[in-house]
Amino acid sequence: MHTHKLRLFRVLTSVHLRVALLESYRSTGIEFSEQGLNFVAFSLGYSTYALKMLDPFDAVRLISDVGYDALEICSAEGWASSPTVFINSQQSDLAKLSQDLGFPSPIMFGLIDVCVPHSDRMQMLELTKKKFEMAHRLHYDDSPVLITTTPGHSAPPWESGKNQIRDAFLSLADMAAESDIVIAIEAHAGTDFETPEKARWMMEQTNHPNLKLDLDISHFVVEGSEMVHSVDLTANHSAMVHIKDGEKVNGEVQFCLPGDGRIDIPEFMRALKRNGLEHLPVYAEVSVQQSRQTHYSPHRAAEFCFNALDSARKAIS
Repeated sequence: MHTHKLRLFRVLTSVHLRVALLESYRSTGIEFSEQGLNFVAFSLGYSTYALKMLDPFDAVRLISDVGYDALEICSAEGWASSPTVFINSQQSDLAKLSQDLGFPSPIMFGLIDVCVPHSDRMQMLELTKKKFEMAHRLHYDDSPVLITTTPGHSAPPWESGKNQIRDAFLSLADMAAESDIVIAIEAHAGTDFETPEKARWMMEQTNHPNLKLDLDISHFVVEGSEMVHSVDLTANHSAMVHIKDGEKVNGEVQFCLPGDGRIDIPEFMRALKRNGLEHLPVYAEVSVQQSRQTHYSPHRAAEFCFNALDSARKAIS
């Protein structure tokens, strides 16, 4: 019974439920201490974004087998789990599998081209509606229905177009509110929307309850922002956490797996904890720069990321 409770404690995404379960332990005399049970603060997640070459059901099973606690489903075009090809009954079946494996409701890696020009906007809105419907089909608990996206490849230059980007996100947020969806905006290295300062500006300028941030620390660090500063600046607006690693070489972004670069993952987790974000899963992300390589092993990459993050969370427990 205690093993089951401890497993549940790790995967719950609601901080209020975690507190309630902790009180349940205390009522039975069980203490979290060096002599008793050790609580590992962070749950770990993985995305099917790294598993484009696999059937979505096999991808979810792999993520479970490796030991992850949380799940992100990629709905981008070109993936087998895009709602353009992954039909409603398959979406429902994937939700059942995820629930049966003990995952909380998956979040969605949406990759919406938010700033698409007017001539293509109707097509974008139709596809976004399908992604919103899929997100609800995958949802089975009381957590927010969460979709993450960058501004998209149609985003204008920042200095001349930041107000246009802001207005595009506000329009998307209004659409999301009608569907009870939260959009988590991801800044991205190699684009004009790449610093924690710009991400915070976007939050302050929009101030919309259905717009949050995806705190993907890799993009800030790769572009030269200090890690702890980036967390401190964006934490209050963040609804989810991603991590990979990388650097810029001759002006070009080169990503690598978390644990295979320069990011101090324990220090990153400490910064998250100081900012009250330990209730959010930390999702390992694998760039397509790795996953499209001929020697790429989906299982080995997932295990490498898990071991790096698991070691880090144990180091700070």
